[in-house]
Amino acid sequence: MQNMQSSPVGAQDVFNVEAAIPSATSAVIATSGTITTAGVSQARVAPAGAVTGIIMQPGTIPGQRVFVLNESAAANTVTFNTTPATANVADAATETAIAGLTGRYFEWDAVTLLWYRTA
Repeated sequence: MQNMQSSPVGAQDVFNVEAAIPSATSAVIATSGTITTAGVSQARVAPAGAVTGIIMQPGTIPGQRVFVLNESAAANTVTFNTTPATANVADAATETAIAGLTGRYFEWDAVTLLWYRTA
């Protein structure tokens, strides 16, 4: 009998290969905006310029993973709010910005209620 394991929210198990569920559009976030993470494993953003004070939407299940992909030009960086409890990101006070044309993986900890950078 095959071992049936459930996949993380926002992912599909296709022959044991996790397939990304990207956000439908690249959100044009502004300063103090929120990155939506519910129901996606790839949150696409496209700020028109460098933005600061960004917040990540809280995770929906323990261990949820999301890849934040900044599709804008390299100079259009995404910097989180510097208060972890506000940004919902554990190292928000010290984390470097996500430059355009790059991305970063995060995992949700349902105990601390924070996203932790994994790569």
